[in-house]
Amino acid sequence: MKHRLTAGFMMLTIILALVLGGCGATSSSGAAGKTTDEAGSEKVTLKFWYPNAGEIGTKAIKETIASFEAQHSGISVDLTVVPWDQYFQKLAVAYSGGTQPDVHGLGFGQLISTVDQGKYLNLQPYIDKDKWEGASDFFPDIWKSGQWKGGQYGLLMPDVRPLAWRKDFFKEAGLDPESPPKTVDELFDYANKLKKTENGQTVRSGLDIQTSNGEQSYLSLLLLLGQNFYDDKGDPQFDSDVSIKLVERLVDLYKSGGFMASNQQSANGTPFQNSQAAMAFISASQTASLTASVGGDKIGWSLPPEGTDGSKTSLMLGTFLTAASATKHPEEAWEFIKFWFSKDNILKYTTETGNLPPLQSVKADYLKAHPENEISYEAMKNAQGYPPAKEWSIDVKYLRLALEEAYNGIKAPADALKENAKLARDEIAAAQ
Repeated sequence: MKHRLTAGFMMLTIILALVLGGCGATSSSGAAGKTTDEAGSEKVTLKFWYPNAGEIGTKAIKETIASFEAQHSGISVDLTVVPWDQYFQKLAVAYSGGTQPDVHGLGFGQLISTVDQGKYLNLQPYIDKDKWEGASDFFPDIWKSGQWKGGQYGLLMPDVRPLAWRKDFFKEAGLDPESPPKTVDELFDYANKLKKTENGQTVRSGLDIQTSNGEQSYLSLLLLLGQNFYDDKGDPQFDSDVSIKLVERLVDLYKSGGFMASNQQSANGTPFQNSQAAMAFISASQTASLTASVGGDKIGWSLPPEGTDGSKTSLMLGTFLTAASATKHPEEAWEFIKFWFSKDNILKYTTETGNLPPLQSVKADYLKAHPENEISYEAMKNAQGYPPAKEWSIDVKYLRLALEEAYNGIKAPADALKENAKLARDEIAAAQ
């Protein structure tokens, strides 16, 4: 018995020694997000979430973090990449539970529709305190996109979507590979010529249109017709005559096999990204993996076809970098955001990913690596995104339902659009 007690005591002593020794060898916990090393120096850990960066994007983000940490010995960054289709639900849950990340990415629509909830840090005082030169280096419209009532709540990585097409598929269909469609009518005509079906199934879309979460490809076309799907006051406009005629035309194209069913938020990418579509309104960064696999010489880029008034309006969205207003480390969060958008880092990051840099000063150097993005800069001169409105999420929810009901034949396009627009208006009124 005495032998067993002695052995047990010795074992306990060893375990305690290992535990205590382990603590001393690494660090001790302090305030939230802070640790103390052996020298007694505090180190801040920033929680950083980013949506669906893909393999190339994730690699570039990790390199950015490594460079930042090398230059900021007192700050480490803990990266979490979340797929788009899970991102906003997880982010909302985290904010509700007080476990939100210190710094995170945020979709274009999410920022403009939730910025008035007080969740995000106003970066303007930090910008002013540092007299940050990046503020005047941003393209003005991109800079303004993160503003709300005099504050700066996010800095945007822009995503401009001109028309991309596969030259090899054009040749296969007997079309001139150097001549994209010039009008909306021609775009629909080309989509029919470029589609590919086998045994009654579409195996390649003529035009990449998403049937689920499909508001972005729909909006690229609606902008060419001079409209957005809600107005500046947040009132839904997707039940307009112009929108109804557009969706009727899209449904006809879908029924004829002009495009296959797909989800904008699929983790596997859209049909065009997977060589299953001949044309798409898409950004160069979204085609980075495709370009690497098939070769840039097979992909053509142009401004969108002419709209009804002759304009060639492109859709511009993107991902904001923002910080939580409740972060315990606002100074460190701003340091990380500022580093992300520094000239050297943004040029390196965008050169690797194909994203369009928002800084004017790096444009020339960037285009040496990505000459195909010259068209994106041209498109940016006449681009539109979502109007700033807190009703965005309601409008998008009911537009998605209307499009899915129309594409799946559940309702006629006019009925689907009108009924869901009414539901959106009712919910908006009830929320006020």
